[in-house]
Amino acid sequence: MLLTLAAFAIRALFPHPVPLPVAEASPAESLVHRLEAHQARVGDLTARFVQTYRSGVLGREVVERGVLSIKRPGRMLWEYKDPEKKTFVADGKAYYFYVPADRQVVVRDQDHERSIPSLLLSGQGDILSQFEVGLEGTPSGRPRLRLTPRKPEPEIERVFVDLDAADRVRGIQVEDAQGDRSRFEFDDIRENVDLPDRLFRFQVPPGVEVIRG
Repeated sequence: MLLTLAAFAIRALFPHPVPLPVAEASPAESLVHRLEAHQARVGDLTARFVQTYRSGVLGREVVERGVLSIKRPGRMLWEYKDPEKKTFVADGKAYYFYVPADRQVVVRDQDHERSIPSLLLSGQGDILSQFEVGLEGTPSGRPRLRLTPRKPEPEIERVFVDLDAADRVRGIQVEDAQGDRSRFEFDDIRENVDLPDRLFRFQVPPGVEVIRG
């Protein structure tokens, strides 16, 4: 379902890290270390986002905009504002995906589902243990990491991560073998702004159907 794919931004599990051989870091690996060091210093953040999803089979493109909030450990809030209002909340234990027009809330166990954008923005994943990494140039001149899963992932063929001069994530693009592409672009990024915990508590509205699974 398109809405589910857009909200979860393609799942990727990060199980137990696999130790890598000790060797001199490549430029791409050094950039990953800088990214993870930066994320370790960020307790919370907010940003505006634009999400573009393109279906490789249908050739259809959907563009959505909203505001993202993340707070460690494991909390996030994606507020889609245009063209349709949607809310995606993780409170550290469960995910809630709410579309007011559908009058439904989908609830899932947070331990069993993670998204690449959320992990890369919050620094919860060990990138080098799960991906082979490379560098590519971009028209903007920003460095771009190319991530290829070390183990086959049916829903992920490659991931591209654009960073700025402060080692902040400014863009994430996930592609699969069917040609589907989900891209996130971030601006107005604000870090360590002391977001309140109540921001990540979701209350099911009265009369709304709850679907678990």
